[in-house]
Amino acid sequence: MAQRKVPRCPIPVTAVEEIENMRSLACSRFNELCLMHLTFALELGSKELNMLLNERRGDLQAKKTSKPTTPFCRRKHQRRHSSKSVIFGAPLTQEGISQIFQLIQYLGRDHNIRELGLFRKSGHHTRQKELMILLDESVPVDLDSGQFSAHDCACVLKKFLGELSEPLLTENHYPIHCQIPALQKGDSSNGYAQSPKILVRQIKAVQLLFLLLPPENYRLLKDLLLLLQRVSEEQQDNKMDAENIGTMFAPHLLCPRRMTATELHKNAHNMTKAVAFMIRHASCLFDVPAELLRDIRAFWTRQEEEAAKLTAARSSAGSSNKYRVSLRGTRRRLQSLAAQGQAISTG
Repeated sequence: MAQRKVPRCPIPVTAVEEIENMRSLACSRFNELCLMHLTFALELGSKELNMLLNERRGDLQAKKTSKPTTPFCRRKHQRRHSSKSVIFGAPLTQEGISQIFQLIQYLGRDHNIRELGLFRKSGHHTRQKELMILLDESVPVDLDSGQFSAHDCACVLKKFLGELSEPLLTENHYPIHCQIPALQKGDSSNGYAQSPKILVRQIKAVQLLFLLLPPENYRLLKDLLLLLQRVSEEQQDNKMDAENIGTMFAPHLLCPRRMTATELHKNAHNMTKAVAFMIRHASCLFDVPAELLRDIRAFWTRQEEEAAKLTAARSSAGSSNKYRVSLRGTRRRLQSLAAQGQAISTG
């Protein structure tokens, strides 16, 4: 009979390691815990949350074979049929993230984040095509040489995000992200003012949604949002506050790829608010909620207790088996001696 294996967690050093251990060793339970805490943060029942997620899944299935509708989706569709790009328009990989991180790192230079109209102004189209070709070759690019401007790099970064097969925040989570800004409106005690209690719930909800992302999406999103937060903090020089940047990035980070133009126009305000919120609070959105961490530790404690019980049971079973083997051996020896005695008496 096969023995059931109990997952055991290596001794973690940081909260991030605890999350990684849980995600790799008990992924289903990790997702269940995140969704449970998400219902608490949004004050939704599990059925209501599942309805939101399933509604979006149904929309995606219905539109799976439809033609691309949003402009950036049409561009990706055209590129997919006109070239074999390794990075642009391809699924998100660690190789692609490493190449794009060069852009994020360069744009994070102090002189670049202060560039007037960063992410809003267009760069030089020909230079951008050259930069995309270099990035596709999977080699380091010397961005400090002066060949490409900050605006060139910013436009290529947006193009990369816009040509992903699905938005970085995933289409499945789109309806939940759009609900988070509306939590402030529902705070009847404080009207439309920023309620500290509601803000805590909003931050926690976004933290949990981020933890539910695939690891590649999570890593790239973290680097990107921390960059955009720094850009927004220099708005006195670059004239790009969180709302302006949110307007630029909402279509690339959050907007479903097959959303119609009418839907896009209708939901643009909510998407912009959701992304602007992420930019303003980026520095704390990649922390692990304390309640989730507590439940993860409790889970591993229970696993350790169960493992100890199984070990004790196996040890006890082993001792019992040894006793039965010893008893059978004694019986055989006694039977042998009795047979010998009988042979002597008859002889």
